[in-house]
Amino acid sequence: MVRAAGPAGQRGAGGGHPILLSAAIRWLALPRLQAGCWSVHSGVYYRKWLTNQIQESSLQILHGLYATVYAPFWYRILGAKIGRGAEISTAMGVVPDMLTLGDDTFIADAVMLGDEEIDGGWMTLRPTRIGHRSFVGNGAYLPDGTDLPEDVLIGVQSRVPENGRVRPGETWMGSPPINLPAREVTSGFPDTLTFHPSWLRRIGRSTVEAVRIVLPLALIIASGYLTVIKVLPYAERDQWGMALWALCLAGLLYGVSSFAVVLAAKWLLIGRYVPRAAPMWTPFVWLSEAVTNLYESIAVPNFVNFLRGTPFLPWAFNLLGCRIGRGVVMDTTDITEYDCVEIGAGSVLNAWSGPQTHLFEDRVMKIGQVQMGAGVVLGSRSTVLYDSQLGDGARLGPLSLVMKGERIPAHSHWSGSPTRPWTPPPA
Repeated sequence: MVRAAGPAGQRGAGGGHPILLSAAIRWLALPRLQAGCWSVHSGVYYRKWLTNQIQESSLQILHGLYATVYAPFWYRILGAKIGRGAEISTAMGVVPDMLTLGDDTFIADAVMLGDEEIDGGWMTLRPTRIGHRSFVGNGAYLPDGTDLPEDVLIGVQSRVPENGRVRPGETWMGSPPINLPAREVTSGFPDTLTFHPSWLRRIGRSTVEAVRIVLPLALIIASGYLTVIKVLPYAERDQWGMALWALCLAGLLYGVSSFAVVLAAKWLLIGRYVPRAAPMWTPFVWLSEAVTNLYESIAVPNFVNFLRGTPFLPWAFNLLGCRIGRGVVMDTTDITEYDCVEIGAGSVLNAWSGPQTHLFEDRVMKIGQVQMGAGVVLGSRSTVLYDSQLGDGARLGPLSLVMKGERIPAHSHWSGSPTRPWTPPPA
């Protein structure tokens, strides 16, 4: 998940103005691009670079906009062709003019989606097309020029195969990718709760997501004004020491208060997470995503991120519902369904590794538990999918992926995506 920085959030406090301003700069600086090859010293490359900065900055400034019904509108403004019913989260590397998403596609968090290729001083741009109802999982990599057929699933942390290898309806997972002959399919929910909701449900979700976009910005603005009111009298009297102390105290209170707001929202709106399956167009999913967005928008950049690697971060997660033992070291804040996470004493979660307790395949939010025994070590950017168990002393290498429902034996070593047994080199 992409994190929203505090100062960037403050700059985005003008509501719709950043959207219109960013779009205007984009079209003034760079008319519609065409597929081709340009020197990295050309005007096209520099204008394309500026457009990239706008899109990447929007991941911070407009963080709450992503993974909402309003995200396709934003990408269309930037020049992408987005089909009806498409869902887009925090995709990265997007070249809007080169991107086409079919109807009912789903792009999950942190997908590298069609980033341009630069080789030997030349930038190459190729169209990236995702077919109708295809799903691209968290952290997947799709190079520019990808042409994905309809109804394809690309798994978490996976690389898409070369064009021509994938057929409609297939599932691919891993890096290098492998074709899975079958996958779990969630059925039993009507189409009106997954792909074709009623207007009443559209209005309900739009309302919840509008609040989730505005609320973090409103909290930031209110806190900023209160801080100015508190500090300004000291500055007017040239009491700069007291002004500095008041700023430090205000910053601390703001950070703690940000976490307290998320803590209250989680327990009041959600209560305790339990394993379940909920269709995307239902209030539980909207509220759960709102709590997650609030956590990522204000709690992570203003409080939780500063606790990484300290004994205090497990305490904070335990307040949210996790069950984390003594002596656990966490260099990550990437936990969502807190009550479904159990981490044994003395475990280590290296940078941006951790459990992923839900997926959105088939437009259904499937939530499950992740259980880690004592002394488990996760390498950097490793992911453990839900319904998995890691035995005491198990170790995962960097960029590893534990599949749904896997059981990793105690005191074993695993690595890869998907993960495989691994023998570490002798010391």
